[in-house]
Amino acid sequence: MAIDLDGPEPLWRQVTEDLATRIAAGEWERRLPSFRILADEYQVSHATIGDALRELRHRGLIVTTRGRGAFIARRPDDDRKQ
Repeated sequence: MAIDLDGPEPLWRQVTEDLATRIAAGEWERRLPSFRILADEYQVSHATIGDALRELRHRGLIVTTRGRGAFIARRPDDDRKQ
């Protein structure tokens, strides 16, 4: 997704929505890319990525572990795949 730097929607919200879409599509099996990689990919600051990840965590889409990264939260259908 191209981030609209001049648009009315805050950058963190644009990143949040794009990441949520990518998570739902199964782009990452378990772990999200690092802050640095995401910041480079979206061409935004680490703070913006932090805000987006906090929102995803609030929505229950990810869990974060200090020093380890951000992981996709367990989905209800995960148990059925085993």
